[in-house]
Amino acid sequence: MATVEVVGILKDYVKHSPHEIGPLEGKTILEMIRLLGLPGDLVAFVMVNGAQAPKAYRIRPGDSVKLLPFIGGG
Repeated sequence: MATVEVVGILKDYVKHSPHEIGPLEGKTILEMIRLLGLPGDLVAFVMVNGAQAPKAYRIRPGDSVKLLPFIGGG
């Protein structure tokens, strides 16, 4: 079973939990982002099992996915 962690400001945009959208395996990261209700342009980095991955990555059983927003500062 794959797991998902949404970090920072992205938490404010999540409309559904990963459990509500069904099994993640076989979906692309971009499909999962849309199903969660996240604005895709706010997701800056995708980490899968500790390594950066593209939004076209297809989720596999046992994957640990982390979605990170752009970080601003000044």
